Amino acid sequence: MAYDFYAGSTFNFTGSLQLVGPTVAGTSGVNGNQPDFSQVTVTAGMYDQTGETLLSAITVLNLAMLSNPETNGLFTLNANAATTATWPPGKAQFILQIIMQDGSKLISDPIWFRIKASPIAQGGQQ
Repeated sequence: MAYDFYAGSTFNFTGSLQLVGPTVAGTSGVNGNQPDFSQVTVTAGMYDQTGETLLSAITVLNLAMLSNPETNGLFTLNANAATTATWPPGKAQFILQIIMQDGSKLISDPIWFRIKASPIAQGGQQ
């Protein structure tokens, strides 16, 4: 399934990361079985359909606080309207990279988007 997104709109999402199942030495999160996501680095980008051409980086803000287990893995992702206006119409892949405390890297499965031209920006005035 692909999510529709209109180029020239603000890309603004909030969500949580969680590794599937308990993590070896995981001590964080509500169940105490996840890594401490407050100590990881997350980068994100919107790529073309092939996943080889970066359309733009996405700003990532880590909201995890060790003192509040419910925030473990909570992130916001943002790209302003001027940035997304450069995204060409067509299929695109949103991909996250997580760099763990030990330097190991995890890459998310792509989240598919269908970039569309804004119907309002197409000169709908009469």
